[in-house]
Amino acid sequence: MKLDQKLAEDEAKIAASFAEIKNLQKTAYSEENKGTLAWLDNFLRRTGGLRAQLLALKGKGNQDDDFVKQMLRAASVAFGGSRNSDYPKVGISPYSETP
Repeated sequence: MKLDQKLAEDEAKIAASFAEIKNLQKTAYSEENKGTLAWLDNFLRRTGGLRAQLLALKGKGNQDDDFVKQMLRAASVAFGGSRNSDYPKVGISPYSETP
């Protein structure tokens, strides 16, 4: 699958950048690099999840589903779009006391 190969290549490049910045952090600490490392780590985890979902969908062999639907479903699962609720919701809780 071409998409899986491209994702794997990009994942390897980002993993190399992650390792390089992590080593740089050991000698020259930077708050900006700390944020970058967190973002890259999050990206790597989500990309890995997306690739796993794509491989799972490919293995099903279900001809009823359209490829685009499968891609959207895999991306939504990998990037958190499959939540059934809005928990944790930001804002005032209906159970909190009013001042």
